[in-house]
Amino acid sequence: MKLLVAGVLSLGIMVSPARAADTIESHYGVAGPWAVATADVGTAYKLYYPADLGAGGFKHPIVTWGNGTNAVPTQYPGVLGRLASWGFAVIASTDMTTGTGSEMIAAATYLVDRNADTASVFYGKLDVTKVGAVGHSQGAGGSVNTATKSGGLIKSVVPIALPAPIWVGSGDKFFVDQLTCPVLFLSGTNDGLISPHSAVLGYYNAVPGAAAKAMLKGAGHNTIQGTGGGFLGYLTAWLMYTLQGDSYARGAFAGATPEIGTNASWENAAQKNLP
Repeated sequence: MKLLVAGVLSLGIMVSPARAADTIESHYGVAGPWAVATADVGTAYKLYYPADLGAGGFKHPIVTWGNGTNAVPTQYPGVLGRLASWGFAVIASTDMTTGTGSEMIAAATYLVDRNADTASVFYGKLDVTKVGAVGHSQGAGGSVNTATKSGGLIKSVVPIALPAPIWVGSGDKFFVDQLTCPVLFLSGTNDGLISPHSAVLGYYNAVPGAAAKAMLKGAGHNTIQGTGGGFLGYLTAWLMYTLQGDSYARGAFAGATPEIGTNASWENAAQKNLP
């Protein structure tokens, strides 16, 4: 498929705030140091990635994104652009039903293959050993399926507003007890119908390995759309921690007093088995 460059976002190159004065959430709650480019791969994928790919020899981790039911990537510019500004190469399937994970796996594989394609702008500039899966609602279930069905490709997963079992169709069933990579469950306190804390807690408890969870106060089921709302700081921190080895970001979730557990904007935070 031909890569059609659609333009460069005006996120700009920014200087991160001084760590002594900020919180981890606020540090990653703003655009990162990479200017962001976008591209379309035919009608199949939307790409968000650092415009200056590979600058300084950096190898960019990959994030494959899953849309919610009947949604498309252009409804999530905040989260997709934000992750690219922190150095991730993000690929979002345009499919509006991503619950099986097959579309997200194909998307991740597409970028992995471009890393070996001498004709691609991504050639030799991606870290294909560091791939994350992130999704919303049906795509959240898809992110879990991507992690459990891709043969170890996925190294970190973030299901956002993961639906309670009653809402999951037979063809989209996922099994969190099969996860072998770290997982962060995020939802909102105003998402009581589709992704309530009772469901999130059940999923968290079923994970045998590394996991964390938290509920954003006042957030509804679709808060992640548009600007991304208050989810972006800790979502970015999690991926920086698990895919870029960022020790500062780790403090949001691990250590003696994880920041997310003391943040008044969040509740029901918990973590286990984190490295």
